Amino acid sequence: MMRDETLRRALILGVVLTVGSLLLSQVMMQVAGGPRDQTIDLSDQMPGDETLEFEGGLPPFISSGGAFQPEKTVFNIGLALGGLLMIALSFEIFQRTDPTPRKRKIANRIALASGVIVGFSMLNLTAHPLTTSLMPHIFWAMNIFWGAQIWIGCLTYARADIDAELTWRGHDINRIRWSLFAVAILSFQLMTALLATQQLVESALFEWTLTFSAEAMILTLIPTITADP
Repeated sequence: MMRDETLRRALILGVVLTVGSLLLSQVMMQVAGGPRDQTIDLSDQMPGDETLEFEGGLPPFISSGGAFQPEKTVFNIGLALGGLLMIALSFEIFQRTDPTPRKRKIANRIALASGVIVGFSMLNLTAHPLTTSLMPHIFWAMNIFWGAQIWIGCLTYARADIDAELTWRGHDINRIRWSLFAVAILSFQLMTALLATQQLVESALFEWTLTFSAEAMILTLIPTITADP
């Protein structure tokens, strides 16, 4: 197991790396212009006779930051390192959680598995850009979205008794986590529904809120380390 201070720094580093690289690559993509603002036709990568064309460039999806250089490098480095940290932290948090009731033990194991899947999928996403490897990209992205929701819900349930008395700035930590879980579920549903109706910018917005809810869940683990005994 990691030392408490090492784990605290790793949790913060994981969030900073992931969120920072995604935001920076997105800003770079939005302001760089060039082919990013031109029509992008991905129909040749769609199954059957389906078509997919983005007029005026890529929407502000998170993955859009990993399509062109130089922002692609920022996107890939941040996501890959964040994925590796997610895998390591999943094992560490699993060991530190260890609830007594059987159902919570099962939830802890599922949280471990889903956390590893999320981290592994983050690594694989960097090898499959949206513009050149669309279907594998969607596969790994969906693993992240579903895995993040399962991870938040199962870890919250697994630690419910352990952190029952824990608060953050006067707010019950379990209530914060269940709220983040609700945000993640709602964001995913709205993201997919808006995507189906071709409301791409709005869909991308909820992709970001889903991501932020998962990163915020990581930060809720910090009070479990810094709380006074």
